[in-house]
Amino acid sequence: MRWLPAAEPIDTTARTRARSLALALGLPLLLTPELADAQQPTRVWVFFADHGRSDTQLEIELKLRAAELGPRTLARRAKVRGDQLVDAWDLLPAAPYVAAVEQIGADTRVQSRWLNAVSIDADPQTQAEIAALPFVRGLYPVGRSAGHELVLELDAPPLAANPDDYGLAWEQLNLLGVPALHDCGLTGAGVVVGVQDLGFVLDHQAYATTQVLAAHDFVNDDDNVGIEGSDHPEQHVHGTVVLATITGMDPGSFRGAAPGVSVILAKTEHVDIEQPFEEDIYVEGLEWIEGMGADIFTASLNYIDWYTADELDGASAVTTVAVEAAVANGLIVFAPMGNTGPAPTTLGAPADAAGAITLGAVDLGGQLAGFSSRGPTADGRIKPDVLAPGHDVSTVDPGTLDTYTQVSGTSLSTPLAAGVGALLLEAYPWLTPADMAQLLRSTALGADAPDSDNGYGIIDAVAAAQLYCTCTDADADTFFDVACGGDDCVDANPAIHPGASEQCNGIDDDCDDLLGPDEIDADQDGFLICAGDCDDAAPGTHPDAAELCDNEVDDDCDTLIDAQDPDCAAPPGDGDGDGDGDPGGDGDGDPGGETGADTGATDETDAGQANGETPGCACTVKPSRAPGAFALLPLLLAFVRPRRRP
Repeated sequence: MRWLPAAEPIDTTARTRARSLALALGLPLLLTPELADAQQPTRVWVFFADHGRSDTQLEIELKLRAAELGPRTLARRAKVRGDQLVDAWDLLPAAPYVAAVEQIGADTRVQSRWLNAVSIDADPQTQAEIAALPFVRGLYPVGRSAGHELVLELDAPPLAANPDDYGLAWEQLNLLGVPALHDCGLTGAGVVVGVQDLGFVLDHQAYATTQVLAAHDFVNDDDNVGIEGSDHPEQHVHGTVVLATITGMDPGSFRGAAPGVSVILAKTEHVDIEQPFEEDIYVEGLEWIEGMGADIFTASLNYIDWYTADELDGASAVTTVAVEAAVANGLIVFAPMGNTGPAPTTLGAPADAAGAITLGAVDLGGQLAGFSSRGPTADGRIKPDVLAPGHDVSTVDPGTLDTYTQVSGTSLSTPLAAGVGALLLEAYPWLTPADMAQLLRSTALGADAPDSDNGYGIIDAVAAAQLYCTCTDADADTFFDVACGGDDCVDANPAIHPGASEQCNGIDDDCDDLLGPDEIDADQDGFLICAGDCDDAAPGTHPDAAELCDNEVDDDCDTLIDAQDPDCAAPPGDGDGDGDGDPGGDGDGDPGGETGADTGATDETDAGQANGETPGCACTVKPSRAPGAFALLPLLLAFVRPRRRP
């Protein structure tokens, strides 16, 4: 089975140029008779000039929107948006603005938060009245893509490809290195992938273990993403074969790249060769999937007929702008290049989005498929980013419960790459969209010589997984042990790893083999300069040392020396500061000092004579002294500090 573009694309040259001019000048575009039948409604975007809310109303609605988004979505956004998790671009267009547009006579189809716009069906006269509204910035046609005719080729059944439970999927997965990641336990568990396509029927036995978290049909506005009502009989085929390459699991017969993921499914297109696909529903589905908390988005849909090559510049196509908004919210996006190669610049939107990981296709021998669209983008960037199998890819046969077929197209290389992305995100859950793109590009097989045919080459999942499957992270700090090739110098301590903040502890916390000069304990006293050691050459000087009061050294590193230090303060009554409690110099409590002021006799002799005692006798206790005073002498001596000699 192969997917082929319609032979005659829609001729939209005049309409495209008009739209491009309107966007460039910021002027409203009214559909002229050249662009629309004057009697028939046409589909256009109405872009509003502002968000139409007061500051108070805006604050209230942002809180409500944050609550609607839920913790998973906000956590993913936090990886790229920091604390600003919601803003005015998360709100629907102002209700009064939408009501005014509808009151004039337009039928509203889609409301886009990220574009601050609505798509409507309206005739030219109604469009002119809407364009005149003061809060309308402009009107632009809704982009369309030609319908895709499904061509079923009855290929010979593929040979059993190989080992164990991979069955038919072995070659396509082995070319990417996926089995090696499965061998070390990676299945995509815990990762949510949003898949947007034409529809899905999950009756095949390979879908028995597929976990669907949510599903919505944006064509019929219900939750049935299978065939219903007036759907084309093959409405479900494209999405069904795409999804199996990610989640399929039929041991011994088939296996998808990431069977452990959970999925969110959006049906956004009609299968009808007379009804063009339209970009407004693509935008609506993408916004819903992002808001539902998906980690990865993949849509094997491509819009080429509405845009000229010079508009594929990463900023003009509406689907491209929407993808960039999703990436800015932390959603990892995989997009197909398209199947209109091999001429240069044959990619379609949103493959030109700078933030999207864009896929080209190779065959199972690793050769670039002739149909795979080529770059570069209009602004000269390399696209595709990477390559994956897209020719004769094995997948489920949607018309059966247990058989398989082969399909070709970048529609298949894209979900295979998204499956690899899910495995890597399970291994490294902190990856942002930019991280994932850089990881896949830098490890791809052609990373040394990228070009606009092959991008950076075929994805190498083993190289991208790096040490996850071959090394250990015992302390679960997301850094691998240096002993097995990692860069975590102490894999038993989660606080020590590359990029950690250096602490004052004498340890190389950030594993750069360097310690700051203030973390080296030169005198081996157990104290670092950064911890307050004021003299790292003197082991007796540190914050826990006792202050010596007569050495003119700040022993305890409190910036106070000797008598300045409270530790050296004189006891009460010690007027001379010698620490003996005597305001004089002899320790006897007499301010007179060692000799009497008049006779040169000792204080005790003078005092004895004054009390009628025998001169020279120092053994008589004065009546005013408490008994046992001599017994206290050793205690008094204990408080006496030596004085510095002059």
